[in-house]
Amino acid sequence: MPGEFSDVIPGVSESEVAGAVQSLTKIPVTALEDHERFMVAVRSLVESRAQSGWQHEGAEDVGVFLLARYPREVGERYGATAVSDLIATNDPILGKMFFLNRDASSGRGMVLPTTPNEIVEWVIDQKLDDLPMVVVHRNKKLLISRTRGAGGDTRNDLIRDKAPVASVDEIYEALKVSHRALLLTPSICPAGVWESGRSAQYVPGPFPEKAIQRELATVLTSWFHGIVKAEMEDSISIGRIDIRLLRPDTEGKFAYWVVLELKVIKSSHNAKKKVKPKAVKPAENAAVVAEGIRQAAAFGKDRGAEPFLEIYDLRKDKTDDILAHIVVVNELNKCALKPKCRVWPLFGSASDARIAGWP
Repeated sequence: MPGEFSDVIPGVSESEVAGAVQSLTKIPVTALEDHERFMVAVRSLVESRAQSGWQHEGAEDVGVFLLARYPREVGERYGATAVSDLIATNDPILGKMFFLNRDASSGRGMVLPTTPNEIVEWVIDQKLDDLPMVVVHRNKKLLISRTRGAGGDTRNDLIRDKAPVASVDEIYEALKVSHRALLLTPSICPAGVWESGRSAQYVPGPFPEKAIQRELATVLTSWFHGIVKAEMEDSISIGRIDIRLLRPDTEGKFAYWVVLELKVIKSSHNAKKKVKPKAVKPAENAAVVAEGIRQAAAFGKDRGAEPFLEIYDLRKDKTDDILAHIVVVNELNKCALKPKCRVWPLFGSASDARIAGWP
């Protein structure tokens, strides 16, 4: 696979270059928003502790992390003491509350000010409820995130006590988890996938693909943190790759591994309230998917990477198999390098998801 760095830097050994390149996979994706970077960093910290058997932790079960714009200022209100680089220390993280910066690399920490069951109420009472929050539950192996603060919706992630491996199966697992936990129904979907107030009518938002793209970039960065780097919107000579996954190759050089092309199929075009949405014909959806196949195949060939096409189905009637459409089948048959194609159903209501057999 082609590397992004091919020439040796004068005065720098190849081993130093390889080490520096490998460390790049640990750098947060700068395109992510602050709360997304924070969630990724906290998960990396917690899973590093879990994968070492929770060494140096006592009997405590819960730890709390809050993203603060000025951690020192907030922490000093409660007598919290300075902490830095927790991922590189043996300092306990359970039984404590931390006010940290967006990369969770520095800030203030203190003993939990109340019982675990009262943490959310305590944060709200202290008027800190606008701070993104992650709560660690060691015994249940859960990370519970509230990206909009203590009063917002929750997201549950499993704490992995075994490090993920950079495999195609792991990518599928990450995509499967993100679909079920973050995309399946409007109550958990990111803003922009559905038009506000019109999801039950299956009216998509103005840019659903972009909303899903950002969610997946965050999930994949968090899932493979320290092993693989996920980046959005990579412009190359033949187009723009939605998401690229990079990992060090056998020589330790940063290289393409997988390219993900995302497409959305839908029942109608976006329309605001009281405006009748224009229907999308089956042939239009088939053309979108066929274009995704061409793009993924071309990008994979150009970058020497495995091509994936992830199709998110926002149609109300999902009985028609889009991958069986003649236009799609013909396009796949033309490809020397066939993308892995998957269809992920999204529903306009929780009841529709249950009727379709989703728990």
